[in-house]
Amino acid sequence: MKYFKDYKSCIVALSGGVDSAAVLKLAVDELGTDNVAAATCVNPHVFNYEIKNAELIANTLGVKWYTFTSTPSEEFFKNAADKCYYCKKSVIGEITKIAEKYGYQAVCDGSNKDDLDDYRPGMKILNEYGVFSPLLEAGMGKKDAETIAGKINNAEIFFNTESCAATRIKTGRITEARLEKIEKIEDKLRYNYPGIRVRDYGETARIEFKIKKHLTRFDREIIENVVRKFFENVEFE
Repeated sequence: MKYFKDYKSCIVALSGGVDSAAVLKLAVDELGTDNVAAATCVNPHVFNYEIKNAELIANTLGVKWYTFTSTPSEEFFKNAADKCYYCKKSVIGEITKIAEKYGYQAVCDGSNKDDLDDYRPGMKILNEYGVFSPLLEAGMGKKDAETIAGKINNAEIFFNTESCAATRIKTGRITEARLEKIEKIEDKLRYNYPGIRVRDYGETARIEFKIKKHLTRFDREIIENVVRKFFENVEFE
């Protein structure tokens, strides 16, 4: 199947997660490394391990890798319900500038059919900027992306797909200090407790998991000991 039949070159919005990695793999296989690039946002709301993973993916596939920062509008920092829209607008806007500067014909992302099942205000940006989503166009979902990305030959690549750190802040303003606090906690716990999500409610942190997980008393003590260095109160889902 030809995924990029309408394009001769593209730049992929590479988050470091499995979906965008799959798109980059498809693009390289079909268009060749000289005609494909990747771009990764390095704002404070992006986990550092994902940025490092993105670099590793791009280097393994042999494509040019661009990093950039973006400036979301005030609605993002106010923690509006549709903050993802304003964040993605700033990110895709910057990638579009890179594409125009270096002559890449299309901007691609990792959106897929499974994303349609969730409330994702950022999806509106794809139409506004004319972003091409090859997985979505081909009717492929997360499992398909995992299969494709699994063919990227580097055992150091760690796919632990997560929503961005800003989604962890549930009340009040999004600040760099709060984002940094979340990252420090999750970095200490992520590998022993995959899928952990620390929700910031001000003085209280609520511990959740992407897929509900049974925690022993010992697990809770370990997690609490880490989290209480940053939050006064700890709750578990």
